[in-house]
Amino acid sequence: MDFDPIDEYDDVNEAAVTDWKSETTTRERIKAVITRTTEPTPASEIADKARASQPVVRDELNDLTEIGFVEKIDGGQGALYKRNDQMYIYQEVLKLHDEYSEDELVETLQDLKQTVNEVRTRHGVESPAELAKQLDPDDHEGWEDHTTWQTAQKNLYLAKAAISFYDAEKVVV
Repeated sequence: MDFDPIDEYDDVNEAAVTDWKSETTTRERIKAVITRTTEPTPASEIADKARASQPVVRDELNDLTEIGFVEKIDGGQGALYKRNDQMYIYQEVLKLHDEYSEDELVETLQDLKQTVNEVRTRHGVESPAELAKQLDPDDHEGWEDHTTWQTAQKNLYLAKAAISFYDAEKVVV
């Protein structure tokens, strides 16, 4: 059965980019790109990914640097930019604090600890790194457990920090 694809779906990636551009502002796209930028990156590359002009990207990155959202690094041949990881963590913790009650966070914390302990016990190792060392490349279930453990551990730290904000509010406010 032969058929021609519909023109608008010839390039799915380009269709997604077109939708992204029509649904967001330039500054929203820049912020979305820099939020995922964990390695020092030139503004030109960020501009390409954000589908924005370099002057606008540089202005926005400078604004975001001033408020601490972005780190600006001297790259020798020009500035490089990356998200400020501490600010990113802070924002993630604040989101959890705003979206969940202290009791909900404590319950989530208990569930996450249980998940980590189950995977640890199932594989007889003490860390995701140890698990990765013992897994065969085709052990799909094992690698799924590895990802589950890493995700649960990351979320465990964030939940603890969000609970700490509730504790701080009791003392400071």
